[in-house]
Amino acid sequence: MAAIATPSNNRLKLTPSNSPFLSRPSKSPMRGRPMHEPRLSLKRVVGTTCRSPTGFATANSSFAYIAGGAVVVVDVEDHLYSQRFYRARPTAVPAYSVSSSQNNPSTPIATTPKANDSRNRVAPSHRDSTYSPAEWSDSPGGSKTWTSRERIKAATCLALSSDGRYLAVGETGYAPRVLIFSLLDASSDTPLVSISEHAFGVTAVAWSPDSRYLASLGAANDGFLCVWRIDSRTGAAKLFQQNRCTSYIKDMVWMDNSLITLGVRHVKVWKIEDGSTISPTKPKSLGDATPSAPTAQKTLPGRNMLLGNLLEATFSCAAVDGNRLVLCTEGGDVCILDDDDRQMRLTRVLSLDFCITTVKIRGNVAYVGGRDGQFATLNVEGVMNGCATSVLTTSQTSAGILALGFLAEKLVTIDTKQSIDVWNSDYLPGQQTEALSHTPIPGQGEPIIGVHPLYRPNKANAAFVTWSASGNVTFWDLDGQIKLSLNVPIEQAQTLCDSAEANQLASARATRSGKLLVTADRQGVVRVLDVDSKECLLDIKAHHGHCLCISINDEESKFLMACCGRDRTAQLFHRDSKGKIEHFQTLEFTAKVAQVLIPTDDKIITCSLDRTLQVHDVVCREGEPDVIAAIPSKVISLKASPTSMAMGSDNRTIFVSLLDRSICQFDLATGRQMCSFKCMDEGGVESAVLDSLYVGQWPSKDIDFLLGSSNTDKSIRLYDASAGTFLDREWGHTEAINGVSFVEDEDGSKKVVSVGSDGTIMIWALDLYDPSPRTMSRDPSPVKEISTTGRPTLRRVLSKAELAEFQRPSPSPAGRRSPPRTLRRRTSRMTLGTVSSSNRTPIGNLANSPSDSAINEDTPSRRRPSETNRSDSPPASPKSRVTRTPSMPALSATAKRKTSSSNLRGFGSLNMATEQACRTLRAYRKKLSSSEPITADVLTELDLELRLTAAALGDRAIRSKAMNETVLSGLLDQYSERLVTLLDEKLRLTSQLPPKDQGMETQSDDRPRSADGTSGSSSP
Repeated sequence: MAAIATPSNNRLKLTPSNSPFLSRPSKSPMRGRPMHEPRLSLKRVVGTTCRSPTGFATANSSFAYIAGGAVVVVDVEDHLYSQRFYRARPTAVPAYSVSSSQNNPSTPIATTPKANDSRNRVAPSHRDSTYSPAEWSDSPGGSKTWTSRERIKAATCLALSSDGRYLAVGETGYAPRVLIFSLLDASSDTPLVSISEHAFGVTAVAWSPDSRYLASLGAANDGFLCVWRIDSRTGAAKLFQQNRCTSYIKDMVWMDNSLITLGVRHVKVWKIEDGSTISPTKPKSLGDATPSAPTAQKTLPGRNMLLGNLLEATFSCAAVDGNRLVLCTEGGDVCILDDDDRQMRLTRVLSLDFCITTVKIRGNVAYVGGRDGQFATLNVEGVMNGCATSVLTTSQTSAGILALGFLAEKLVTIDTKQSIDVWNSDYLPGQQTEALSHTPIPGQGEPIIGVHPLYRPNKANAAFVTWSASGNVTFWDLDGQIKLSLNVPIEQAQTLCDSAEANQLASARATRSGKLLVTADRQGVVRVLDVDSKECLLDIKAHHGHCLCISINDEESKFLMACCGRDRTAQLFHRDSKGKIEHFQTLEFTAKVAQVLIPTDDKIITCSLDRTLQVHDVVCREGEPDVIAAIPSKVISLKASPTSMAMGSDNRTIFVSLLDRSICQFDLATGRQMCSFKCMDEGGVESAVLDSLYVGQWPSKDIDFLLGSSNTDKSIRLYDASAGTFLDREWGHTEAINGVSFVEDEDGSKKVVSVGSDGTIMIWALDLYDPSPRTMSRDPSPVKEISTTGRPTLRRVLSKAELAEFQRPSPSPAGRRSPPRTLRRRTSRMTLGTVSSSNRTPIGNLANSPSDSAINEDTPSRRRPSETNRSDSPPASPKSRVTRTPSMPALSATAKRKTSSSNLRGFGSLNMATEQACRTLRAYRKKLSSSEPITADVLTELDLELRLTAAALGDRAIRSKAMNETVLSGLLDQYSERLVTLLDEKLRLTSQLPPKDQGMETQSDDRPRSADGTSGSSSP
């Protein structure tokens, strides 16, 4: 993003108004590109990332909570509930713009308090500019880095307006935002307002009781508290007041027109002053051109509370009911506000023996939840009166309570297991008797390590299975309900080293019927469990280290199982005729084995980090079906290390995802690479590495699609398997995506399940049945281009066979150039003619440049004596060579070259240039066999130059044919006369030599004249 710093009011403000990149017309970065059809839509979220009351809110019959990068709004009606999802992409353009002040001035006013410079580095540039945030990606130098950093943001806090119309969401990450959505619509990806006023994250957001104001609090590094005035009709926001708040804040609540922030050794009351008597948009008169004082933005006034003996306390939560305020601390203190109009102070009423995480007031009862599962109810009237015996009930739950809230007739709680429960309003958590009405929305409760689909039907009637590091394996249906859960024992290593890595469950697979569960941990222990009886059928140390993958082939009566690990081995198991699972072979490799697959009962495929994909055939000994072995069949070399692989729908091909951000398809029968493509995004700019590769069938077309997850940008991606074209991608997880699976529902609909380290499970609907005609009309052209260029065999054929045949006709027009070839054979004549023609311009300067004349004239004198009278040359050569030392190396070098006979000046000759062009073209043809791309501009220029060269060669051939022997003879005679003149000049110069040398030189010069047939009587 281009921005310059301009001084204003003794401080710096970054504004893009003078940026050179904004002078062009406004346009969207994706405008002009074919938009892809959305294929993935979020249908259900299991689990939550809520860790404090700021991530949970209730209003009327709905409640909302954060889940990764999205907010889930649940509408409850009796025993039924429905989910809606609200999130915004980094490039989402809001419906309304945001004003940073009441009048939105172009330059800040001296009395207007502004946020710190760090906050203005990102957000105000979008807000002050007339360009939308999506259009900033057009500026060079900021497009790629901007989209890469802002790929996904985590929702950290939210708030529901009291009238149930608006939802406010605070984000964290690069360039965080405060988003306002309308709850009158269904799930939405487009916010009404996007506020980019905080640079380091948003800690809390809160609506005023009348929904006229929204307060947003930045992180401690941001240090600003902003109050926004909200338009009740449209939801548009305008900055009303702001001030610094650099304390570490835990919660923020409204009480009438006051805003209360509380945190680490901090409780402060902020007073909202809405006393503007002059309209900020209408001046008193037309003559008022300068802004008056009432139009200036006022500072948000705040007043600290006296903490007294609670000076070292950390205030965790607060509850407000009208004029009643109850504050709680992490130490278990329950406090109230004592205001005597002169000073405000906190008073401790009672102390509970647990860490308080949440508190809510309903009627005359305050509900208090603890971090370790404690729960208590308090008499609010007694607490407000300072009565220390106001505790009504206490209880203990199995999990800690992070947040709670009340609907019209329901109680909603979120516990530390990431489970959400909807109870009767009269139910108290921790009671022995279950509530009459209980609607659970379960969660995994911890980071999820992986996911795998299950065959239908199965024993648990589940759709997929997930597992966590602690050994918890859960079977789920597509409605997000738990069908079965069991705990796998995880043994920790008994070592004295404290830095030893803790053992965790690494992988799990279930058989086709769902009766057996196979697990492996990081210490290489493989277990086979019976799902019904929880009995361990096999417990073996298969690997020395981390077991990475398990594969099972359970068809009819044959059972094969394989696992691979970091110890560079793959272990193979089978079930014998007696029904016992036994180990029958160990496969060794030179590097870590990334994945193992058993597509059929007679084939095992492995891929390892030594860049190989190995295929083994499973055979048995004759007469002994229980004795089997895996024989190496084929080794396929990969161009990069593999990350994941998946079999094609026909079990004849395999897709491999590589670390170079590409996917390759191989034929298992021949080992030949069928296609390869880069995992690009919809813009064709950025690529990503795919994990958890799955292959599915496209119902409406006879092609396959690829499903995978990318931790490069934390997205789920779809590609056309045959062409490699991009189909769709979606975001939702804010931490690493540990697995993605393709699941088919009972009604035939396709679902995609993704799990992440944030503990959430997201179920996506896959829509491949109704592609638009516009998309179908564009599909054939990219399919042909990518499929052709993606096959290396076709590229080799074009470069070595077809292109070579295309080059063969090119010598035929060159063959028409008979005169150059004829002249090349007539070496002596062309030498003489070329020498004269080359000296045509500097003839008048021969007397002034003796060295030049010596070089040009000596060529015939050195060649003729060597042919006619070799016996005379040895006596004359020593002294003559001494006098003409500079010319001899050039003469000896040029006399031996046939290519330089046409011009003694070397590289300037036409023949030399022709041979150099031929060598360049041969090298260029070799370069064409590489996979390096060629731009269209360069190809156009090359085509133009080749056409012009061919035309010039044709003209040259025509001119050469028109030149007959008569013209050539006349030219040779003219060159001979000029040669005589040069020889005479040479004789005049040699007359200055000593007599002995002069006689030898004259004898040497006379011989070429007699041999040439020219008159030698000319003398100086």
